[in-house]
Amino acid sequence: MMNNNLYLKILWVLLYGIVAFYTFTDKMMMAMYWMAGVMFAQAVLDLVYYF
Repeated sequence: MMNNNLYLKILWVLLYGIVAFYTFTDKMMMAMYWMAGVMFAQAVLDLVYYF
C-alpha cells in the first residue's frame, strides 16, 4: 500500500473482514471472489493515488 490515508486502510480492513467471514463460514468461492475484487480495487486505487 503506497498511501498513508487512514480511511482507506480502515476500508481495506473491513473488506478483508468480509473475506474472513466468508472463509470461516465455509463459503470459499465467495471468499475467493471477494479477495480478488478487494486486491484488484486496492491495486487500482494505489495506482490512481500514485499518479
